[in-house]
Amino acid sequence: MQKIKSLMARQGLKSPQESMADLSPVENLRIPSKEELRELREQPIDPQAEQEIIDSIEEVYFSNDSFDMVQHELEKLPPELNLQELEEYRDKLKRQQAAVSKKVADLILEKQPAYVKELERVTALQTNLQLAAVICTNARRQLSVAKEGFTEASLGLLANQRRRQLLTGLLKSLRTIKTLQRTDVRLSEMLEEEDYPGAIQLCLECQKAASTFKHYSCISELNSKLQDTLEQIEEQLDVALSKTCKHFDVAHYTKVQLAYTLLGKTQTAMDQLHMHFTQAIHNTVFQVVLGYVELCAGNADTKFQKMQYKDLCTHITPDSYIPCLTDLCKALWEVMLSYHRTMQWHEEHDKLETTPASDGAAAADSDELVVDRSYVKKKLEHGLTRIWQDVQLKVKAYILGTDMSNFKYDDFIVVLDVISSSFGLV
Repeated sequence: MQKIKSLMARQGLKSPQESMADLSPVENLRIPSKEELRELREQPIDPQAEQEIIDSIEEVYFSNDSFDMVQHELEKLPPELNLQELEEYRDKLKRQQAAVSKKVADLILEKQPAYVKELERVTALQTNLQLAAVICTNARRQLSVAKEGFTEASLGLLANQRRRQLLTGLLKSLRTIKTLQRTDVRLSEMLEEEDYPGAIQLCLECQKAASTFKHYSCISELNSKLQDTLEQIEEQLDVALSKTCKHFDVAHYTKVQLAYTLLGKTQTAMDQLHMHFTQAIHNTVFQVVLGYVELCAGNADTKFQKMQYKDLCTHITPDSYIPCLTDLCKALWEVMLSYHRTMQWHEEHDKLETTPASDGAAAADSDELVVDRSYVKKKLEHGLTRIWQDVQLKVKAYILGTDMSNFKYDDFIVVLDVISSSFGLV
């Protein structure tokens, strides 16, 4: 089929009579008459024979558009020409040309409906394009009229609307900033109410909101103020943590631990707690002994307050020895009881919060929580031994600070009974 189309393009769809006029002088040695041509056209051709004739055409005829057929045929001529052979070869070429022309004509007739349909589609497309051109022309004309009628007032309305939107957004930002600046009053109220988790949560939210408006110059001062407030909260939180060493309260301790969790300083809180327990033991025994020493001294001499605990114990009189020891053991027992309740709180709290993680972020938080729990558990276990040793050393220093060789047997038994009843259950 491609061969036929190529040959049709090269032949220019000429009729056999027109093609005869283009033949070389060699092919025009004898022009057939009209009767012969009519006989050739009207002669029935077998489709299979027709295809064989087309297939017998040399491939070189379909090579390219610049192929010179006349030159090709002239070069094929033998040195000695034979008229009969030339006429036979010419008849062969005519049969090939007639077969190709008939094949082309048949293809044209076969594709004519599709050609007509496509021509109608092209015509409709041309009409649509003309209509589109008219619409575009009218649109351009109307756009030109609108452009000329678009006055300065209209542009002013658009500018005012844009300015209004900008000012509305600015007003909203200023109201938010004003609210942020007033949060210090609410934070102070929360600290007075000892709502440390709520104060920290509010402060962190304010810092996050302030970062949104960091392009305003007043926000830098607000950020510094919020940071100072957060540090103040941490200081008060540390004081609140120290109070649990002497009088443990579940609700109070829960607030403190939740606040440290919001700050992400659970491990730091545990380190600070052990420091407070150590300091609480020292302050407790010192204040108890100092009270009895000053009471027995009967004056307001302040030299006792500057003494070391070990030296202060040497000033206890025999009459006040047992009452002071009793109060000393009670105070230390309360400290140890607070430590025991602290450990108990963490054990119960760990059991309540043991839940499986559902997603990646929760899994990461869960891993961090497990690390914190492990650290707190080890710290409490190791700290128990150290705290107990501190208590023993304080009691030992008190006992050795007084010469008990002159004590009565009953008083000595009372001393042993006080120590045993105070720490035998610890």
